[in-house]
Amino acid sequence: MSIDSNGLDCYLVPIGTKLETKADCASAISSGKRIGKIKDMGEIGGTRNIIQHEYLSKDDSEKNYGSVTYSNVNINCPFSPTDTEGQGELKAMFNNKEHRMMVIENSDGNYTVLPVMCAKAAKTYANNDIVMFNSIVEQNGKEEEITE
Repeated sequence: MSIDSNGLDCYLVPIGTKLETKADCASAISSGKRIGKIKDMGEIGGTRNIIQHEYLSKDDSEKNYGSVTYSNVNINCPFSPTDTEGQGELKAMFNNKEHRMMVIENSDGNYTVLPVMCAKAAKTYANNDIVMFNSIVEQNGKEEEITE
């Protein structure tokens, strides 16, 4: 089964919240902060550098795996000055240098959870368009798929 990106919901919950089962996730998001009206989010995951070692001798070069760099998740939604849920939580994370867990309730009924930090919380003004709230949420560790 594939996951449709339409119909998913995204929540922020405190670090340390138990997120091991679908029941845990459902309980956590009931008191979590929902990020509403997300237009797009970008990528979740990471890249791993490949390091090439070259030698002065005639020996062939060798490649090894380097460390993982996790993605930046760009969250864009219409700005709301009264949003005390998702936008308010993202602003608080940015202003107070706080960490959260992001819980994505996927359209297939499963969850994706990942630790995050907020690197950007800004408004964008464009001609003939609504004011957008744009944030960059930095993935701060491996994401987990919760399917049971």
